[in-house]
Amino acid sequence: MGESTKRPTAEIINPGLGDIEKVRDILFGKYVSSFEQRFADLESRLEADVDQLKDRLSEKISGMDEMVNASIQKLDDQIATEQKNRDSEMNALQGMLSKAETTLQHSISLMEDQANQDLASINEAMKASQQELVDQMTAVQKDLLEQSANQKQELEADKVGRQSLALMLDEVAIKLRGSE
Repeated sequence: MGESTKRPTAEIINPGLGDIEKVRDILFGKYVSSFEQRFADLESRLEADVDQLKDRLSEKISGMDEMVNASIQKLDDQIATEQKNRDSEMNALQGMLSKAETTLQHSISLMEDQANQDLASINEAMKASQQELVDQMTAVQKDLLEQSANQKQELEADKVGRQSLALMLDEVAIKLRGSE
């Protein structure tokens, strides 16, 4: 195999080279054949080993690819599951927040209504108190006017009494003067 492929190429490239190979074959003939056979055997074993290594490497790479793909798929599944869990938790939290907001709005509405009722009640109480104070002031003013009128009458009555007394004393004084 090696000789037939070497000679035509050697003769085509350099026609005198074929003679050198013949001399070499004569001198080293059986050693060269044995070396060539050994090299051919070694080359075939190397090729077989390389092919075997390639096959093993391909098998290992395929196995690793399968493991990596399985791991990636497992991670994808875990991520999807985690995402679903997070989404459901988020929805639950949003529901709770909505419910809390509704409850808070209702409580605020009730408190506003109660505050408005209390304010109206206080306003009515203040109006009643104001009317009561006005009525009391009117009564006190009426009492004061009556007392003032009574005191005026008493004073006038006292004044009339003094005048009557003064007139009477004048009459007594005139009668006493006239009797003298």
